[in-house]
Amino acid sequence: MTSQTKTNEYILATGAPGSRWSGVVKGIYFSKDINHSDYQEDKTFYFREEDEEQGKKPNHFATYFGAGQEYGVQREEWDKPFKDSEGIKIIKSHDFAYQLEHLTNYGYPIIIVYRPPIDCFEWWHEAGGWDIKYPNYSNYVDDNYLFLEIENQCAEIQRFLQYNKSHITKCENPYELCDNIDISRPDDIFAMTQGRYNFYEEQDTKVYLWSRQ
Repeated sequence: MTSQTKTNEYILATGAPGSRWSGVVKGIYFSKDINHSDYQEDKTFYFREEDEEQGKKPNHFATYFGAGQEYGVQREEWDKPFKDSEGIKIIKSHDFAYQLEHLTNYGYPIIIVYRPPIDCFEWWHEAGGWDIKYPNYSNYVDDNYLFLEIENQCAEIQRFLQYNKSHITKCENPYELCDNIDISRPDDIFAMTQGRYNFYEEQDTKVYLWSRQ
């Protein structure tokens, strides 16, 4: 596959709650080619308190778009949280799972993260569940509605992947993801993966990249 060009203004990302999509985006966020001006210390969440005490990077950070969040998924919302324009902006939303066909019209690369619904549901609770402070999950109401939404988002993602195979590349690790988007690899990427080729699969996570090319 031919890699994306660095003329991309945005990278879009989606995955159901509990799909580990935040971790996938975290793996590329600190590339020098990414716009970091939406990062705010008061909008972060750590799965484990000791990680924060040890100065590690948070699990949830930067802007989340969509229902229940400060910014919606409409195109005119995308630039609002960024304080400057330098670098590629990552726009991530659970809601994008329902808009994938429409989003291809923009031509920006789309990171799509998939895990089976029950695995998503169980990991979401393990990672903090209803105690997650950021992003805001109050719009999911309760476990029953949460699981229904996870099922629906996963189904939409599977359908999109099936019908767009010619534009989909499966990525095994953050190295491949960065290379296929054509952004520089973050300096700490080796520390994250220890060089393991099947890093995403080892996390029971499947990561795909849609590209126009």
